[in-house]
Amino acid sequence: MYYRIGTNMRVTLVLLWFLIPMVVLAHSTSQSSTVLVEAKNGQWTVQVRAALSAFESVVHQEYTANGYTTPEEFEDLVFNLMAKNLTLKINGQDILLKDPKIKLGHETLVVYLIDVPDDFKTVSLNNTMFQNIFKSKNTFMILKNGVNRNVFALEKSNAFATKVKLEENEFVLVEADKSLADSTTNWYVFNFLFILAGAGLIARLTMKKTEVDENV
Repeated sequence: MYYRIGTNMRVTLVLLWFLIPMVVLAHSTSQSSTVLVEAKNGQWTVQVRAALSAFESVVHQEYTANGYTTPEEFEDLVFNLMAKNLTLKINGQDILLKDPKIKLGHETLVVYLIDVPDDFKTVSLNNTMFQNIFKSKNTFMILKNGVNRNVFALEKSNAFATKVKLEENEFVLVEADKSLADSTTNWYVFNFLFILAGAGLIARLTMKKTEVDENV
């Protein structure tokens, strides 16, 4: 049976379709995000979001649950760990993370002010803050005015680090060293050909043996 629904209802359903997973992930310990944000006034910030349980897990692992007694002490421990686990480079230069602030909640937010070059092309990010959490994945975005937005993953497979470059009005992954990739590909091709040649040799020897047996 077909039901007609109005435009407003369709828009609402679409929004719910996308928002429900976002709400669920916002409270998932294994999901976090790191975002570089350019404000309208040109000021840049680094924002790290994760469930409060994720920050608690990291703090308790390093300092135990008895390592703090007040929210302020907990915040200081978070800043200490972030300083050890979050590094940012732009155009190959280390970027200083300044004036840290934190907003505690089910979804906890840590914000740093940063100074960046007016015209930058490459960004390297390493965020191992949540690396020991099971199935941890950190999504990385750069929200630069006038530039298209892409999402990148920081996870175990890339050691929670990535490098991107600005190319044709969007940030894209910097590919691994081509010579290394070529050598790896060549190694697989060589082994495949070697196995194929070996299989052919075995087949020929088997055929010859069969012919000898038939002649006998």
